[in-house]
Amino acid sequence: MATGPMARTETARTAPTLTERTAATPTEPTARTRTEPTAPDPRPKLRHLKRLVGDEARFLADHFGREAFRRRLPVGEASRLFSWDLLNRVLAQHRLGPPRLKLEQSGREVGREVFRERRPRPNQVLHDIDVPALYEHLRGGATLILDGVNELHPPLQRLAAGLAGEFCASGQTNLYACWGETQGFDVHWDDHDVFVIQVHGAKRWDLYGFTQPAPQRRGRQEPAPRPTYAPEQITLEAGDVLYLPRGYWHAALGLGGPSLHLTVGLSRKTGADLLHWLADEAMLDDAVRADLRLERDDATLGAQVAQVLQKMLARGDPADLGRRYRRHVEATRAYRPHLSFPDIGLAQAALAPSTRLRLTDGASGVETRADASAVVLSHRGVRYTLAAETGAVLHALVAGESLSCAEIIALCRPASERLARDFIMEMLRQGVLARETGE
Repeated sequence: MATGPMARTETARTAPTLTERTAATPTEPTARTRTEPTAPDPRPKLRHLKRLVGDEARFLADHFGREAFRRRLPVGEASRLFSWDLLNRVLAQHRLGPPRLKLEQSGREVGREVFRERRPRPNQVLHDIDVPALYEHLRGGATLILDGVNELHPPLQRLAAGLAGEFCASGQTNLYACWGETQGFDVHWDDHDVFVIQVHGAKRWDLYGFTQPAPQRRGRQEPAPRPTYAPEQITLEAGDVLYLPRGYWHAALGLGGPSLHLTVGLSRKTGADLLHWLADEAMLDDAVRADLRLERDDATLGAQVAQVLQKMLARGDPADLGRRYRRHVEATRAYRPHLSFPDIGLAQAALAPSTRLRLTDGASGVETRADASAVVLSHRGVRYTLAAETGAVLHALVAGESLSCAEIIALCRPASERLARDFIMEMLRQGVLARETGE
Protein backbone atom coordinates (compact mmCIF):
# COMPACT_ATOMS: atom_id res chain seq x y z
CA MET A 1 0.00 0.00 0.00
CA ALA A 2 1.11 3.60 -0.39
CA THR A 3 3.35 5.05 2.28
CA GLY A 4 2.50 8.06 4.42
CA PRO A 5 3.97 11.53 3.87
CA MET A 6 7.73 11.53 3.57
CA ALA A 7 9.97 13.83 5.58
CA ARG A 8 11.81 16.40 3.53
CA THR A 9 14.20 16.01 4.93
CA GLU A 10 38.35 -12.06 -5.66
CA THR A 11 40.95 -12.47 -7.11
CA ALA A 12 44.14 -11.07 -5.54
CA ARG A 13 47.29 -9.48 -6.92
CA THR A 14 50.37 -8.02 -5.32
CA ALA A 15 52.29 -5.18 -6.91
CA PRO A 16 55.96 -4.36 -6.21
CA THR A 17 56.24 -3.00 -2.69
CA LEU A 18 57.73 0.40 -2.08
CA THR A 19 61.14 -0.69 -0.78
CA GLU A 20 64.75 0.09 -1.63
CA ARG A 21 65.20 -3.44 -2.99
CA THR A 22 62.32 -3.02 -5.41
CA ALA A 23 63.58 0.35 -6.60
CA ALA A 24 67.09 -0.98 -7.18
CA THR A 25 65.88 -4.09 -8.99
CA PRO A 26 62.47 -3.48 -10.57
CA THR A 27 60.27 -6.57 -10.78
CA GLU A 28 57.06 -7.42 -12.59
CA PRO A 29 53.85 -7.67 -10.56
CA THR A 30 53.30 -11.16 -9.26
CA ALA A 31 50.60 -13.32 -10.82
CA ARG A 32 47.07 -13.34 -9.54
CA THR A 33 46.52 -15.83 -6.73
CA ARG A 34 43.60 -17.36 -4.87
CA THR A 35 44.96 -16.31 -1.48
CA GLU A 36 42.30 -14.79 0.72
CA PRO A 37 43.01 -12.26 3.50
CA THR A 38 42.67 -13.24 7.12
CA ALA A 39 40.44 -10.22 7.82
CA PRO A 40 37.77 -8.49 5.71
CA ASP A 41 38.47 -5.21 3.97
CA PRO A 42 37.33 -2.21 6.00
CA ARG A 43 34.53 -0.64 4.01
CA PRO A 44 35.05 3.05 3.19
CA LYS A 45 32.46 5.67 4.07
CA LEU A 46 29.59 5.98 1.60
CA ARG A 47 30.43 9.53 0.62
CA HIS A 48 28.55 9.46 -2.70
CA LEU A 49 25.40 8.22 -1.01
CA LYS A 50 25.84 10.85 1.70
CA ARG A 51 25.95 13.50 -0.99
CA LEU A 52 22.40 12.59 -2.01
CA VAL A 53 20.72 11.57 1.25
CA GLY A 54 22.61 13.46 3.98
CA ASP A 55 22.57 11.09 6.96
CA GLU A 56 23.57 7.90 5.14
CA ALA A 57 23.41 5.67 8.24
CA ARG A 58 19.81 6.65 8.98
CA PHE A 59 18.87 6.33 5.30
CA LEU A 60 20.28 2.79 5.14
CA ALA A 61 18.52 1.80 8.37
CA ASP A 62 15.11 3.33 7.66
CA HIS A 63 14.62 3.68 3.90
CA PHE A 64 17.03 1.83 1.60
CA GLY A 65 15.15 -1.01 -0.06
CA ARG A 66 12.13 -0.36 2.19
CA GLU A 67 10.32 2.86 1.38
CA ALA A 68 10.45 6.13 -0.54
CA PHE A 69 12.62 8.96 0.75
CA ARG A 70 12.76 12.65 -0.13
CA ARG A 71 15.38 15.29 0.62
CA ARG A 72 16.35 18.79 -0.43
CA LEU A 73 19.88 19.10 -1.79
CA PRO A 74 22.18 22.00 -0.86
CA VAL A 75 21.73 25.05 -3.08
CA GLY A 76 23.39 24.60 -6.49
CA GLU A 77 24.12 20.89 -6.07
CA ALA A 78 21.60 19.68 -8.67
CA SER A 79 22.63 22.28 -11.27
CA ARG A 80 26.26 21.20 -10.91
CA LEU A 81 25.26 17.74 -12.06
CA PHE A 82 23.43 18.92 -15.18
CA SER A 83 21.69 21.88 -16.82
CA TRP A 84 19.75 22.97 -19.88
CA ASP A 85 22.88 24.55 -21.39
CA LEU A 86 24.75 21.28 -20.98
CA LEU A 87 21.92 19.35 -22.63
CA ASN A 88 22.06 21.75 -25.59
CA ARG A 89 25.82 21.18 -25.92
CA VAL A 90 25.53 17.39 -25.57
CA LEU A 91 22.95 17.16 -28.36
CA ALA A 92 25.00 19.48 -30.58
CA GLN A 93 28.34 17.74 -30.02
CA HIS A 94 27.29 14.06 -29.94
CA ARG A 95 25.49 12.20 -32.68
CA LEU A 96 22.74 10.55 -30.63
CA GLY A 97 19.67 8.66 -31.76
CA PRO A 98 17.35 5.76 -30.90
CA PRO A 99 17.36 3.74 -28.76
CA ARG A 100 19.62 5.87 -26.56
CA LEU A 101 17.86 9.16 -27.36
CA LYS A 102 14.12 8.83 -27.82
CA LEU A 103 10.68 10.35 -27.23
CA GLU A 104 7.99 8.79 -25.03
CA GLN A 105 4.39 9.82 -24.52
CA SER A 106 1.64 8.09 -22.51
CA GLY A 107 3.71 4.94 -22.08
CA ARG A 108 4.79 4.44 -25.68
CA GLU A 109 7.62 5.56 -27.94
CA VAL A 110 6.76 8.29 -30.45
CA GLY A 111 8.48 10.51 -32.99
CA ARG A 112 10.95 8.11 -34.58
CA GLU A 113 10.84 10.32 -37.68
CA VAL A 114 12.54 13.08 -35.67
CA PHE A 115 15.79 11.09 -35.87
CA ARG A 116 16.59 11.00 -39.58
CA GLU A 117 18.77 8.08 -40.63
CA ARG A 118 21.55 8.32 -43.16
CA ARG A 119 24.11 5.74 -44.19
CA PRO A 120 27.44 7.23 -45.25
CA ARG A 121 28.84 3.67 -45.42
CA PRO A 122 27.08 0.34 -46.01
CA ASN A 123 27.35 -0.81 -42.39
CA GLN A 124 27.06 2.59 -40.69
CA VAL A 125 23.85 4.29 -39.53
CA LEU A 126 23.92 7.89 -38.29
CA HIS A 127 21.05 9.94 -36.92
CA ASP A 128 20.43 13.62 -37.58
CA ILE A 129 17.87 15.45 -35.46
CA ASP A 130 15.08 17.27 -37.26
CA VAL A 131 14.91 20.21 -34.83
CA PRO A 132 11.50 21.67 -35.88
CA ALA A 133 9.93 18.19 -35.71
CA LEU A 134 11.53 17.60 -32.29
CA TYR A 135 10.13 20.88 -30.98
CA GLU A 136 6.67 20.00 -32.31
CA HIS A 137 6.61 16.64 -30.53
CA LEU A 138 7.81 18.18 -27.26
CA ARG A 139 5.17 20.94 -27.46
CA GLY A 140 2.62 18.19 -28.05
CA GLY A 141 3.44 16.46 -24.78
CA ALA A 142 6.30 14.06 -25.54
CA THR A 143 9.13 13.53 -23.07
CA LEU A 144 12.73 13.59 -24.30
CA ILE A 145 14.74 10.70 -22.78
CA LEU A 146 18.52 10.33 -22.96
CA ASP A 147 19.89 7.06 -21.56
CA GLY A 148 23.39 6.82 -20.11
CA VAL A 149 23.75 10.59 -19.78
CA ASN A 150 26.30 10.04 -17.00
CA GLU A 151 28.83 9.06 -19.67
CA LEU A 152 28.62 12.54 -21.20
CA HIS A 153 29.43 14.71 -18.16
CA PRO A 154 32.35 13.88 -15.79
CA PRO A 155 30.83 15.22 -12.53
CA LEU A 156 27.68 13.17 -13.09
CA GLN A 157 29.76 10.14 -14.10
CA ARG A 158 31.75 10.36 -10.88
CA LEU A 159 28.58 10.42 -8.79
CA ALA A 160 26.96 7.53 -10.68
CA ALA A 161 30.11 5.40 -10.71
CA GLY A 162 30.78 6.22 -7.07
CA LEU A 163 27.31 5.09 -5.99
CA ALA A 164 27.62 1.91 -8.04
CA GLY A 165 31.00 1.20 -6.46
CA GLU A 166 29.71 1.72 -2.94
CA PHE A 167 26.96 -0.87 -3.45
CA CYS A 168 28.84 -3.25 -5.79
CA ALA A 169 26.05 -2.55 -8.26
CA SER A 170 25.73 -1.77 -11.94
CA GLY A 171 24.28 1.64 -12.64
CA GLN A 172 23.12 4.08 -15.26
CA THR A 173 21.81 7.63 -15.22
CA ASN A 174 19.05 8.71 -17.58
CA LEU A 175 17.77 12.21 -18.35
CA TYR A 176 14.13 13.24 -18.80
CA ALA A 177 13.03 16.60 -20.23
CA CYS A 178 9.42 17.62 -20.80
CA TRP A 179 7.28 20.70 -21.39
CA GLY A 180 3.66 21.18 -20.43
CA GLU A 181 1.34 18.82 -18.60
CA THR A 182 2.60 15.49 -19.84
CA GLN A 183 3.34 11.92 -18.78
CA GLY A 184 6.13 9.90 -20.37
CA PHE A 185 5.58 6.47 -18.79
CA ASP A 186 2.41 4.92 -17.42
CA VAL A 187 2.22 3.72 -13.79
CA HIS A 188 5.06 1.22 -13.42
CA TRP A 189 7.78 -0.19 -11.17
CA ASP A 190 11.50 -0.50 -11.90
CA ASP A 191 13.66 -3.58 -11.37
CA HIS A 192 16.37 -1.40 -9.77
CA ASP A 193 16.64 1.26 -7.07
CA VAL A 194 16.30 4.84 -8.34
CA PHE A 195 17.46 8.24 -7.11
CA VAL A 196 15.50 10.99 -8.88
CA ILE A 197 17.24 14.40 -8.99
CA GLN A 198 15.03 17.30 -10.10
CA VAL A 199 17.41 19.70 -11.87
CA HIS A 200 15.03 22.34 -13.22
CA GLY A 201 11.32 23.06 -12.98
CA ALA A 202 8.83 20.88 -11.12
CA LYS A 203 7.15 17.52 -11.62
CA ARG A 204 4.37 15.65 -9.84
CA TRP A 205 5.01 12.10 -8.69
CA ASP A 206 2.25 9.61 -7.92
CA LEU A 207 3.56 7.04 -5.43
CA TYR A 208 1.73 3.76 -4.84
CA GLY A 209 4.25 1.70 -2.87
CA PHE A 210 4.78 -2.07 -3.22
CA THR A 211 2.34 -4.75 -4.30
CA GLN A 212 4.95 -7.55 -4.14
CA PRO A 213 8.18 -7.81 -2.12
CA ALA A 214 11.40 -7.52 -4.17
CA PRO A 215 9.90 -8.25 -7.61
CA GLN A 216 12.11 -9.20 -10.57
CA ARG A 217 11.49 -9.24 -14.31
CA ARG A 218 13.43 -12.48 -14.75
CA GLY A 219 13.05 -15.96 -13.34
CA ARG A 220 9.90 -17.78 -12.22
CA GLN A 221 7.55 -15.66 -10.15
CA GLU A 222 4.07 -14.24 -10.25
CA PRO A 223 3.90 -10.76 -11.83
CA ALA A 224 3.51 -7.92 -9.36
CA PRO A 225 -0.21 -6.97 -9.27
CA ARG A 226 -1.03 -3.48 -10.45
CA PRO A 227 -2.13 -1.08 -7.67
CA THR A 228 -5.83 -0.28 -7.55
CA TYR A 229 -5.78 2.37 -4.81
CA ALA A 230 -5.20 6.12 -4.88
CA PRO A 231 -1.54 7.22 -4.82
CA GLU A 232 0.27 9.60 -2.55
CA GLN A 233 1.03 12.70 -4.63
CA ILE A 234 4.13 14.82 -4.13
CA THR A 235 5.73 17.60 -6.18
CA LEU A 236 9.47 17.63 -6.76
CA GLU A 237 11.01 21.06 -7.26
CA ALA A 238 14.47 21.97 -8.51
CA GLY A 239 17.03 20.67 -6.01
CA ASP A 240 14.86 17.85 -4.63
CA VAL A 241 15.95 14.19 -4.49
CA LEU A 242 13.50 11.30 -4.39
CA TYR A 243 14.58 7.72 -3.67
CA LEU A 244 12.37 4.81 -4.83
CA PRO A 245 13.24 1.19 -4.02
CA ARG A 246 13.03 -1.60 -6.56
CA GLY A 247 9.43 -2.65 -7.12
CA TYR A 248 7.89 0.66 -5.96
CA TRP A 249 4.96 1.60 -8.24
CA HIS A 250 5.01 5.21 -9.45
CA ALA A 251 4.32 7.64 -12.28
CA ALA A 252 5.65 11.14 -13.06
CA LEU A 253 3.66 13.98 -14.64
CA GLY A 254 4.71 17.38 -15.93
CA LEU A 255 3.09 20.48 -14.44
CA GLY A 256 2.97 22.91 -17.34
CA GLY A 257 6.51 24.26 -17.58
CA PRO A 258 9.96 23.05 -18.65
CA SER A 259 11.13 20.19 -16.41
CA LEU A 260 14.53 18.47 -16.36
CA HIS A 261 15.33 15.57 -14.07
CA LEU A 262 17.87 12.76 -13.75
CA THR A 263 17.36 9.20 -12.55
CA VAL A 264 20.39 7.42 -11.11
CA GLY A 265 19.60 3.70 -11.22
CA LEU A 266 21.33 0.99 -9.17
CA SER A 267 20.91 -2.68 -10.10
CA ARG A 268 22.06 -4.61 -7.04
CA LYS A 269 22.90 -8.28 -6.67
CA THR A 270 20.33 -10.65 -5.20
CA GLY A 271 20.42 -13.99 -3.43
CA ALA A 272 19.74 -15.62 -6.81
CA ASP A 273 22.92 -14.04 -8.20
CA LEU A 274 24.86 -15.42 -5.24
CA LEU A 275 23.49 -18.92 -5.88
CA HIS A 276 24.53 -18.77 -9.55
CA TRP A 277 28.07 -17.84 -8.48
CA LEU A 278 28.09 -20.53 -5.80
CA ALA A 279 27.08 -23.13 -8.39
CA ASP A 280 30.05 -22.14 -10.55
CA GLU A 281 32.37 -22.28 -7.52
CA ALA A 282 31.08 -25.75 -6.63
CA MET A 283 32.16 -27.05 -10.06
CA LEU A 284 35.57 -27.64 -8.48
CA ASP A 285 34.01 -30.64 -6.72
CA ASP A 286 33.80 -34.01 -8.50
CA ALA A 287 30.37 -34.80 -7.06
CA VAL A 288 28.90 -31.57 -8.42
CA ARG A 289 30.32 -32.17 -11.91
CA ALA A 290 29.04 -35.75 -12.05
CA ASP A 291 26.08 -36.60 -14.27
CA LEU A 292 22.73 -36.74 -12.50
CA ARG A 293 21.24 -40.26 -12.48
CA LEU A 294 17.90 -39.26 -13.91
CA GLU A 295 17.40 -42.78 -15.26
CA ARG A 296 17.38 -44.23 -11.71
CA ASP A 297 14.60 -44.35 -9.12
CA ASP A 298 13.64 -41.31 -7.02
CA ALA A 299 15.45 -42.51 -3.90
CA THR A 300 18.76 -42.96 -5.73
CA LEU A 301 18.40 -39.63 -7.50
CA GLY A 302 17.40 -37.94 -4.25
CA ALA A 303 20.53 -39.22 -2.51
CA GLN A 304 22.67 -37.73 -5.28
CA VAL A 305 20.80 -34.42 -5.11
CA ALA A 306 21.39 -34.33 -1.34
CA GLN A 307 25.10 -34.92 -1.91
CA VAL A 308 25.29 -32.06 -4.44
CA LEU A 309 23.49 -29.67 -2.10
CA GLN A 310 25.72 -30.70 0.78
CA LYS A 311 28.82 -30.01 -1.30
CA MET A 312 27.52 -26.55 -2.20
CA LEU A 313 26.72 -25.71 1.40
CA ALA A 314 30.17 -26.86 2.48
CA ARG A 315 31.97 -24.34 0.26
CA GLY A 316 33.05 -22.28 3.27
CA ASP A 317 32.10 -20.08 6.19
CA PRO A 318 29.20 -17.76 5.21
CA ALA A 319 31.21 -14.63 6.08
CA ASP A 320 34.12 -15.87 3.95
CA LEU A 321 31.78 -16.74 1.08
CA GLY A 322 30.20 -13.29 1.28
CA ARG A 323 33.61 -11.63 1.19
CA ARG A 324 34.72 -13.71 -1.77
CA TYR A 325 31.51 -13.04 -3.66
CA ARG A 326 31.82 -9.29 -3.05
CA ARG A 327 35.37 -9.37 -4.43
CA HIS A 328 34.15 -11.37 -7.42
CA VAL A 329 31.46 -8.75 -8.14
CA GLU A 330 33.94 -5.89 -7.74
CA ALA A 331 36.44 -7.56 -10.08
CA THR A 332 33.93 -8.45 -12.80
CA ARG A 333 31.90 -5.22 -12.92
CA ALA A 334 32.09 -3.21 -16.12
CA TYR A 335 33.77 0.19 -15.82
CA ARG A 336 34.01 3.15 -18.16
CA PRO A 337 37.67 3.68 -19.12
CA HIS A 338 39.50 6.49 -17.33
CA LEU A 339 42.67 6.98 -19.32
CA SER A 340 45.74 9.13 -18.73
CA PHE A 341 47.04 9.74 -22.27
CA PRO A 342 49.77 10.51 -23.09
CA ASP A 343 51.09 9.29 -19.72
CA ILE A 344 50.78 5.50 -19.59
CA GLY A 345 53.59 4.72 -17.19
CA LEU A 346 56.39 4.58 -19.75
CA ALA A 347 58.75 7.09 -18.16
CA GLN A 348 59.02 8.68 -14.75
CA ALA A 349 59.87 12.06 -16.26
CA ALA A 350 56.50 12.22 -18.04
CA LEU A 351 54.63 13.52 -14.98
CA ALA A 352 55.18 17.05 -13.73
CA PRO A 353 55.08 17.67 -9.94
CA SER A 354 51.80 19.59 -10.39
CA THR A 355 50.04 16.72 -12.21
CA ARG A 356 47.05 15.66 -10.14
CA LEU A 357 46.03 12.02 -9.84
CA ARG A 358 43.03 10.20 -8.35
CA LEU A 359 41.76 6.66 -8.04
CA THR A 360 39.83 5.37 -11.00
CA ASP A 361 36.18 4.52 -10.42
CA GLY A 362 35.39 1.35 -8.51
CA ALA A 363 34.99 -0.09 -5.04
CA SER A 364 38.14 0.64 -3.00
CA GLY A 365 39.39 0.08 0.53
CA VAL A 366 42.70 0.21 2.38
CA GLU A 367 43.92 -1.64 5.44
CA THR A 368 47.19 -1.80 7.37
CA ARG A 369 48.71 -5.15 8.24
CA ALA A 370 48.73 -6.02 11.92
CA ASP A 371 52.52 -5.67 12.14
CA ALA A 372 52.41 -2.32 10.25
CA SER A 373 54.88 -3.69 7.70
CA ALA A 374 52.69 -2.93 4.68
CA VAL A 375 49.33 -1.60 3.55
CA VAL A 376 46.90 -3.41 1.28
CA LEU A 377 44.82 -1.55 -1.30
CA SER A 378 41.71 -3.31 -2.53
CA HIS A 379 40.56 -1.80 -5.84
CA ARG A 380 37.98 -3.29 -8.18
CA GLY A 381 38.32 -6.65 -6.43
CA VAL A 382 42.13 -6.79 -6.81
CA ARG A 383 44.44 -6.49 -3.81
CA TYR A 384 47.76 -4.64 -4.05
CA THR A 385 50.31 -5.04 -1.24
CA LEU A 386 52.33 -1.84 -0.86
CA ALA A 387 54.85 -0.40 1.57
CA ALA A 388 53.62 1.19 4.78
CA GLU A 389 54.90 4.61 3.66
CA THR A 390 52.11 4.80 1.07
CA GLY A 391 49.40 4.54 3.73
CA ALA A 392 48.65 8.26 4.04
CA VAL A 393 48.44 8.58 0.25
CA LEU A 394 46.08 5.63 -0.10
CA HIS A 395 43.77 6.77 2.68
CA ALA A 396 43.46 10.20 1.02
CA LEU A 397 42.80 8.70 -2.40
CA VAL A 398 40.18 6.24 -1.11
CA ALA A 399 38.47 9.17 0.64
CA GLY A 400 37.99 10.74 -2.82
CA GLU A 401 40.80 13.29 -2.83
CA SER A 402 43.02 14.03 -5.81
CA LEU A 403 46.72 14.55 -5.10
CA SER A 404 49.51 16.13 -7.09
CA CYS A 405 52.65 14.11 -7.71
CA ALA A 406 54.50 16.49 -5.38
CA GLU A 407 51.93 15.88 -2.62
CA ILE A 408 52.20 12.10 -3.06
CA ILE A 409 55.98 12.25 -2.79
CA ALA A 410 55.75 14.38 0.35
CA LEU A 411 53.20 12.05 1.98
CA CYS A 412 55.36 8.99 1.23
CA ARG A 413 58.27 10.24 3.33
CA PRO A 414 60.48 8.88 4.90
CA ALA A 415 60.65 6.82 1.68
CA SER A 416 62.91 8.24 -1.01
CA GLU A 417 61.53 10.32 -3.88
CA ARG A 418 62.53 7.63 -6.35
CA LEU A 419 60.48 5.04 -4.52
CA ALA A 420 57.48 7.34 -4.41
CA ARG A 421 57.74 7.87 -8.17
CA ASP A 422 57.96 4.09 -8.68
CA PHE A 423 54.70 3.79 -6.74
CA ILE A 424 53.03 6.45 -8.90
CA MET A 425 54.10 4.89 -12.18
CA GLU A 426 53.18 1.36 -11.13
CA MET A 427 49.69 2.45 -10.09
CA LEU A 428 49.30 4.26 -13.44
CA ARG A 429 50.37 1.12 -15.30
CA GLN A 430 47.84 -0.94 -13.39
CA GLY A 431 45.05 1.56 -14.14
CA VAL A 432 44.54 2.22 -10.42
CA LEU A 433 45.47 5.91 -10.75
CA ALA A 434 44.53 8.31 -13.52
CA ARG A 435 44.99 11.98 -14.28
CA GLU A 436 42.52 14.36 -12.65
CA THR A 437 40.84 16.25 -15.48
CA GLY A 438 39.68 19.16 -13.35
CA GLU A 439 36.12 18.99 -14.76
